Amino acid sequence: MNTPMALARRYGLQVVALIVLTVVLVSTTPGFRGEAAIYASFEGFILVGIVAAGLAVTMIAGEMDMSVGSMAALSGVIAIQLGGAGLVPAILGATAIGLAIGLLQGYLIGVMRINSMVLTVGTLILLRGMTSVVAHDKPVVLNNFEITDPLLQQWGVFSPGSITAIVVLLLIGVFLTRTRWGREIYAIGGARAEATAAGVPVRRSLIVSFGLSGGCAALAGALSSLKGASATPDGFGSVLLTGVAAVLIGGISLYGGRGTIVNVFLGVGTIAILSAGMSAKGSQAFVTELYTGLLLLVIVAIDFALGLWWRRRRLDELHRRVGIERDEPATPVAA
Repeated sequence: MNTPMALARRYGLQVVALIVLTVVLVSTTPGFRGEAAIYASFEGFILVGIVAAGLAVTMIAGEMDMSVGSMAALSGVIAIQLGGAGLVPAILGATAIGLAIGLLQGYLIGVMRINSMVLTVGTLILLRGMTSVVAHDKPVVLNNFEITDPLLQQWGVFSPGSITAIVVLLLIGVFLTRTRWGREIYAIGGARAEATAAGVPVRRSLIVSFGLSGGCAALAGALSSLKGASATPDGFGSVLLTGVAAVLIGGISLYGGRGTIVNVFLGVGTIAILSAGMSAKGSQAFVTELYTGLLLLVIVAIDFALGLWWRRRRLDELHRRVGIERDEPATPVAA
């Protein structure tokens, strides 16, 4: 039940962190204000947001997809090479390939019953090698830069890419909470053995989870590469760590079965605002990574402390109720 207390426990820490971070950056960075700052923050959703949405699905299922960076790089190269066919065919073609590879990964994990991190580390290396082969181990560039013009448009604080990212997150949120397949993903993540005993199709849930992750990573790589009109075989090397950090900051559990797309929005928004704010300060990329790691550690520590406090409070309440029940006089039995 979404009572105010339940909502506060689920999203309160993340909302507070997002607000505090925004206030600090706005007050200390004159260049990070107004429409331009909001636009720059939403642009961060194109890559990190879409990748994090796919990662969140696998984490809710109790698994982890380590191949998203290589998947994004491969799809970026493929999208650039398909650019001659047009913008939409290039995006759809690259995304379809990522979706197919993700479905295959989920099928293999379900059939072989192995740890997903083991298999996806292997595909991470394999896909990176495939990217070098497809790109002939050199950067690829669009022949016709005009096809990317739609991606460069700006509608207030949004762009076609950021709107696409938000729509993808919303669709995944609806899928997870409003469909049977989405609820099955929560079931296998929260209690795999019990879900199996209850007849939940674990293999299908794994296939769907990794298919969504692969498709999201491919879409993010295609959009980002087409917007920049180029792609490199070693691109998107840090997107896995950034995506995982965003999901964890948002409050998705590594143990599976817990978290919603709202958590992903909050985590990605925090990372995007931090990145845009540090760019406005003129900081280098490693400084942003340093603050991202620090922020993650702080939120994890606070969340752990709040969890201990909440469990202690519930235990004290239980003890109080038991004590009251023991002290209550027995009800006399009528003759």
